[in-house]
Amino acid sequence: MALDVTSARAIGDAIGFGVAVAGGAIGDGLVFSRLVEGVARQPEAQGRLMSLAFIGVGIVEALPIISLVLFLIHLIG
Repeated sequence: MALDVTSARAIGDAIGFGVAVAGGAIGDGLVFSRLVEGVARQPEAQGRLMSLAFIGVGIVEALPIISLVLFLIHLIG
């Protein structure tokens, strides 16, 4: 059973999307673990650290969202 180009492209896109989502999950975990460490060391800086953490999560989550859009474009087109 031969693998045609369209199927190979779909499999490659799915693997790439999976890797991007895994990277985003690892990045989110790292951001929030550092947030907890920072708040444990300096509780008075919680507000500032929380806002920086949300900015960091937004940046980290950009990769999986862009990857999802590209995956859907390749799937449709």
